[in-house]
Amino acid sequence: MTSFVFLKTLLRPASTFGLLCCVALASVLALPAKANEEPNDRGYRWFEIEVLVFRYLQDGGDDDEQFPLTVQPIPTEGSRDILTPRLRADVRGFIYALPQCEGTRGYVPVVRQLLLKPADLRTELNNYSAENISCRRLPHLPLVDAWYLGQNEIHDRLPARAPLLFAGHAEGSREEMLRAEIPFLISQEDFEYHALRRQLERRADTQPILHTSWRQPVFTRNVGRKMRLFGGRNFTDEFDYFGFPISPTPKQQALSFREEARSVRGIDEDAFSRMQVALAAIDRGQFAFTPWTAERSQQPSRPARTPRGLPSEVWELDGLLHVYLVGNFLHIDLDFNLRDVIQLEPEARHYDEQVDDFLNADAHQLEFLRAYPFKQLRRVISHQTHYFDHPKYGMVITIRRTDLSARR
Repeated sequence: MTSFVFLKTLLRPASTFGLLCCVALASVLALPAKANEEPNDRGYRWFEIEVLVFRYLQDGGDDDEQFPLTVQPIPTEGSRDILTPRLRADVRGFIYALPQCEGTRGYVPVVRQLLLKPADLRTELNNYSAENISCRRLPHLPLVDAWYLGQNEIHDRLPARAPLLFAGHAEGSREEMLRAEIPFLISQEDFEYHALRRQLERRADTQPILHTSWRQPVFTRNVGRKMRLFGGRNFTDEFDYFGFPISPTPKQQALSFREEARSVRGIDEDAFSRMQVALAAIDRGQFAFTPWTAERSQQPSRPARTPRGLPSEVWELDGLLHVYLVGNFLHIDLDFNLRDVIQLEPEARHYDEQVDDFLNADAHQLEFLRAYPFKQLRRVISHQTHYFDHPKYGMVITIRRTDLSARR
């Protein structure tokens, strides 16, 4: 009888107030589960982008004449770079959190310069080894770089050549996109151009430079940020951004030494013999002096003012890729430079240089890092392979829709 009364009580229609309380409680309990299911859903339209860049190895011939010799700069300030962190991890926070190494005198850098001798700094460096990596050295001093290198070399140096493949560890799932704050590289297993890259590697006339794929939200042209891509050889230690050698080549050093010797002696010992050969060639019609003009010179020019926002590294391939939406249509905007070392033969300004050029054709050759610009804008369709051609290199790009690509 008691059980019957209990069941009857449970089956009795609940009051309106009780029902409202139950519904409210169920809604509150369901909120955390919904938040975990859709974290940070900001309504972004995420796409997956895969890029394969390769260069042609055959000589372009007359195609070089259509490109300006002066480097056209591409400022990268404000762009998004997801490749550099794969090469240079910023571990300064971890270093600064380590305890100071034993035997390291923690003076202010200015005081260290006054009080510490190079032998003291050399001792500090010798005490730092792989077994002692759990402690922190002090920043290096410019005056004693030869003996004491600080831990900045861990994150300041980039490799002499960028890897061909740039990949991450993410699978590009819906949950990863919802949690991501910035674009991210996806796993190499999700790349679709592996077979095409291997074909280009087997060919004798092509060389792949960069193969990468990432996921990013795509916005309108004025809202989204451009992606900086680079690859190939790192010329930072050899040339500046505008292609001029940082340090003179051995040939240029020899020429400079000879010019200095001339200024000391007044005239070198074989000047008369050289002049006799030149005069004989003039009589035979094989050589003639010509006035120098800036228009005829092959010497490239530097800009009067260096533009802001130029990258600090000089890569074989460097530039910007911008994917944006106009309405519901995808667009790809490319702005890249491909670098190549060439030999320039600028026109001799002085008569003695013209004689040198006649007697030694390689006397005034200049090594220069030329840039071949590539700019192109195209409206594209997702899940199609788009090829961007250039006399020096080619780009294969595809944009694939994701679970969050629909207009939201």
